[in-house]
Amino acid sequence: MIAIVGAVAWIGTVAAFHLIRPDLSPGDAYISNYARGDWAWVMQTAFLVNGAGWAAAGLGLRRALDGAPGATALAALAVLAATGMVMAGVFRADPLGTTSSSLEGLVHSRTAGLAFLCFIALGFVGWWALRRADAWAGWELPSLAFGFVTLTLFVTFNAWPSVAGGGFGWWQRLLAAVVIPGALAAIGWRLTRPAHRTVATGLREE
Repeated sequence: MIAIVGAVAWIGTVAAFHLIRPDLSPGDAYISNYARGDWAWVMQTAFLVNGAGWAAAGLGLRRALDGAPGATALAALAVLAATGMVMAGVFRADPLGTTSSSLEGLVHSRTAGLAFLCFIALGFVGWWALRRADAWAGWELPSLAFGFVTLTLFVTFNAWPSVAGGGFGWWQRLLAAVVIPGALAAIGWRLTRPAHRTVATGLREE
């Protein structure tokens, strides 16, 4: 349930800031830029709640996949991504247009980047782990797709300013406000289903 709350709170907050901060063009600003100004605390809180959601998802996966190969790796990646999200909320991005990075802005960009890389790895490790877990049959291909889509969008929104100029913000929003929280909500929903004991390939599910 915490995972679902984290996803919904994040999506709702990002959507609301398009109305709260009309001075920031969505196509030419990062989501993190909303963590400046009078309503900065709302965006920072959303980072923390989203991070809590991913931490809960990671621990939930570890319990649900107990005994399955890759369970610990999945949990570690989710918790590490959650840590990156929390740190990115505590340490804010530099104001849009800043030419040199502050220490706070540097910590933000590095921890946010860590979170994105963990999400990419989560998709690929999830594909490997979930295909060995009978109770999660059918989730391995969506996990693999999540890894590829996350990787593609991450590279796109980072390269877009140099290649095409404006519009990078839409690619980041597609990744950070649709794909990633969508995956979190899906995992949270699956974890609320009747419990199964999942074991390694070749053994029966109890």
